[in-house]
Amino acid sequence: MVAQVLSGKLLSAEVRESLKVKVAEIKEKDASFNPGLVIVQVGGREDSNVYIRMKLKAAEEIGMSARHVQLPRSTNQQELLAEIKILNEDPAVHGIIVQMPLDSENTIDAHLVTDAVNAARMWTDSVQSTRAGLQPVTCPADFCRAPPMAVFSLSRSLELK
Repeated sequence: MVAQVLSGKLLSAEVRESLKVKVAEIKEKDASFNPGLVIVQVGGREDSNVYIRMKLKAAEEIGMSARHVQLPRSTNQQELLAEIKILNEDPAVHGIIVQMPLDSENTIDAHLVTDAVNAARMWTDSVQSTRAGLQPVTCPADFCRAPPMAVFSLSRSLELK
């Protein structure tokens, strides 16, 4: 068997192009529709900031609106849950990512927070604890965590037999 290099960058570009086409098709059918993503962050960890910038750039590349809601480190659980409630009720928000880890001075139950996100607005980086038992083998594609889904997509792109 000959070794084969796995190119995540190539696959990523293909996925983004596919999503760009799909978003354009949706917008063509309904010009008033603009898919919206919100990334909620508590604190300001630099590693999280880099990851968030990448997500915002990717959303822009495919034609989505995306914004970053950065809450201070002093945010407590009740305040974070109140912000998520507002986003859950916002008709312009179609996806919510809660950036982990939560960089708060206060104790916040991350499972409670992700469970507060309306499942219809849940994105792959924020998996509810009720779905965690399904990871990564039997999860539907729209609820799989990003790393297992990436490995699965890479292996499928190779058409392994």
